[in-house]
Amino acid sequence: MWFPDAVFARYAALAACLLLAGCFRPMYGSIEDGSSPVIEELSRVNVAPIAGRVGQMVRNELIYAFSAGEATDAPYKLVVTLKEGTEETMLQRTGEAVTKIYELRANFTLIDVQSGKVLHGGSSASRASYDRTTQLFANQRAARDAEDRAARVVAENVKTRIAAYFASRG
Repeated sequence: MWFPDAVFARYAALAACLLLAGCFRPMYGSIEDGSSPVIEELSRVNVAPIAGRVGQMVRNELIYAFSAGEATDAPYKLVVTLKEGTEETMLQRTGEAVTKIYELRANFTLIDVQSGKVLHGGSSASRASYDRTTQLFANQRAARDAEDRAARVVAENVKTRIAAYFASRG
C-alpha cells in the first residue's frame, strides 16, 4: 500500500506521540498519592527582600507564585538582584524620544539555607516599551506600567526556572 509523504508523516507523528505519552508528566502535575512535589518545594522557598519599587514588585510576584504567602523557616532562600535601564527609540526632529524601552535584568540564586550551598542560579531579562507624550503624568504612568509588566515577566521566568530545577531533581 502506498501513502503520500505528508500522510505518512502525520501517521508517524501520531504513532510517536501515542508511544511517548506515558513517558512525560506535567511539571506541576501530581503523582499517584495526589501530592505535587514541585509545588511543595516551591512553597518552601523564602524570597529575600529586593531593593527598590520594582524589586518589591518582583518579590511579591514570586512570593505569590510560590505559595500565596511568605515562607517562614524555609529550607531554601532565593536571592534576586536587579538591574534597570531605559533606552530611547523613535526620536522626533527635536531630539525628544517618542518611545522608550524599559529593560529589567535579574540575576537569581537558589541557596540551601542549612549548608549555604548554591543549588541553582541564572538570569532573566524583560523589555517593555511605552510611548511618551507631552503630558507629564501620562509619561510617569506609562513608565510605571512598563516597569510592572517587565517585573511580572521576570518573576514568571524565575519561577519557571526554579520549578524546572525542582522537577529535574526528582
